[in-house]
Amino acid sequence: MLIGKFANKFNTSIDTVRYYMSLGLLLPTKVNHYYYYNDKCVEDMEWIQTLKDYKFSLQEINKILTIKRITSLSTEEDIRLLTTILTEKKQALLEEMSNINTICQSIDKKIEEIESKHLNKENDKGIPFTFFSILYCPECHLSLEINHAKIKNQEVYEGELKCTTCDYKAMIEEGIIMTKHLNHSFNPFYIYDIEMLKTDPSMFVNLSEKANNFAKKVLLKQALNDKFILETNIDTYVFLDKYITELNPHAYYIFTGSTLPMLNSLKNKIENEKPELSALYILNSGLDLPIKSHKIDYFIDSYSFNEFSLFHKDAFPMEKLKNYFHHATTIIGCYFQYQENAKSLIKMNKIHTDAHPNNLRINYLTNNLNSGDFHFTENKSVGRTDNLGRYIKYHIPGETAEFFAYIANPLP
Repeated sequence: MLIGKFANKFNTSIDTVRYYMSLGLLLPTKVNHYYYYNDKCVEDMEWIQTLKDYKFSLQEINKILTIKRITSLSTEEDIRLLTTILTEKKQALLEEMSNINTICQSIDKKIEEIESKHLNKENDKGIPFTFFSILYCPECHLSLEINHAKIKNQEVYEGELKCTTCDYKAMIEEGIIMTKHLNHSFNPFYIYDIEMLKTDPSMFVNLSEKANNFAKKVLLKQALNDKFILETNIDTYVFLDKYITELNPHAYYIFTGSTLPMLNSLKNKIENEKPELSALYILNSGLDLPIKSHKIDYFIDSYSFNEFSLFHKDAFPMEKLKNYFHHATTIIGCYFQYQENAKSLIKMNKIHTDAHPNNLRINYLTNNLNSGDFHFTENKSVGRTDNLGRYIKYHIPGETAEFFAYIANPLP
């Protein structure tokens, strides 16, 4: 056989056959620049493939083929030598299996240890009763009643929230409020630290952390006892979870997002790292939240405004949120923006056809804050970058985005 037919017979490549020839594993005859593969080559190839299945290295296979060629396995001593080699390989494999089993058992133990520590279902919390005093209908602005409540560890784990005046209704499932608005536009994707790590390293993360450190420094200086702190549209990024262990346990934290996996991830993380924290989780694609008017003391903007404006073109987010704020509410957060002529803005509007026309443009956040009668009391640049990573689908490489951290308060 010529090399092509020989390779096909053993379902391998011509390059592999040539490599075996270079190692001396195959010894074809050469006639007029052509190699011919006879029955001996067929027999050697059968041995090669069998021994590879037995986990022999090519170097070990070469040794066995050499023994076979020299002795022709013609005596009992020759055969004993070969069977001894096979027996030793079997023993080595058995020892390797034993070691692998030991390692697997150790891995199982480590998994059990990690799950016991970090996935303790005793920490699978419901809604603390404190929050029910602020759960109001977003349409009638009247308190919601709860029906069919299932209590777990002195908290509401399942149930139904219902307005007695209109038809507004929301369900409580596994400690999360599910509003009725998920059929509206919302982000089908979500991002969390582990997802960020799967993308290319980018300055997006570094600059976001700078802004996050600014927010942390400002927030933790406040007198937070009995204060309500809201972070919405957490599907792109979350600030408060970065310093869970430092958060004041005497404050009340509310998180809203449009993707259940993100809320579940955040809920599990907070409950495992600081289970004593009073937290409320709301699945909501808009900003018509079942929260009492004028109850929010601090709002955390972790790209929350930008995220909302990717999917809602008809209104600034502050127009929706201002009813929840009061005369002393403080907004702490971050945003980034492009220059007016950036092609990334055009691409953003093509990808997100429902995006607000001013989103990510210069003065977007100023106009957004003004729409809710707020203004900057501090606004500082934390850096520029042309590397936002692959997650920001609308970003065009080479274009520069500038990142800011800020504080905002009601207009005087």
